[in-house]
Amino acid sequence: MAHTIHTMKLPSWDRVYFFVFMATVFATVSYVSILMLPLVELQDPESAEVATVTLLADGQTRLLLLCLLPLVLSVSALLATPRHRQPDRAGKVNIWISTILVYVFIILFIFVSGILFLPTAIMLTAAGVGSHVRRREAKVPGGEFSGRGAGKTSRKRR
Repeated sequence: MAHTIHTMKLPSWDRVYFFVFMATVFATVSYVSILMLPLVELQDPESAEVATVTLLADGQTRLLLLCLLPLVLSVSALLATPRHRQPDRAGKVNIWISTILVYVFIILFIFVSGILFLPTAIMLTAAGVGSHVRRREAKVPGGEFSGRGAGKTSRKRR
């Protein structure tokens, strides 16, 4: 009986684009969880019963619209970041402004729903830092990357 191993091949995206993509995925999951999870406790004053409901069932649509902000910011950073190369100056500025605004959102809404967007902020921070790290790229004449780096040249010691 022959066993075959199927390997999953990840897309060949730039690491900055990958971080911003993951930030967008985390922001989407966080927003959907805000819609689905019962985050509001309602207490009946007569019977002292506590019921938990979602923000939408409680009628807090303004808060739900405000919670769209991290998702919109991460999508804007995703649209400003090229898939296969480093972002240009405008893309880097977009990533950093989005990161700072998501952190401000988390600080302002920490007791409501801000903590859910912490993974988004972490991924945007990784994208911002990764966009400023310089890389050495050693290309072979065919345009493909070789497995061996240029490295230091060896010297013979006497």
